[in-house]
Amino acid sequence: MAGQAPKLDPFAVARAAGLEELVNTFPDDVVASAQAMANDLVELPENEVAAEPWPPMQIRPMPTGSAK
Repeated sequence: MAGQAPKLDPFAVARAAGLEELVNTFPDDVVASAQAMANDLVELPENEVAAEPWPPMQIRPMPTGSAK
């Protein structure tokens, strides 16, 4: 995704997040924040899941004889 911002409707994204009143009250700010986010996404490096610096989380089994 680095080097290319996704093409999304900022108003649709804000409405999907439950920000209908914000869209109606401050539409210019919604567009400005979406543009700022898109600019930041372009500058992020590629994310490689296999390159995580920590081991994956694991769930330990419950010990036998635990409380019911």
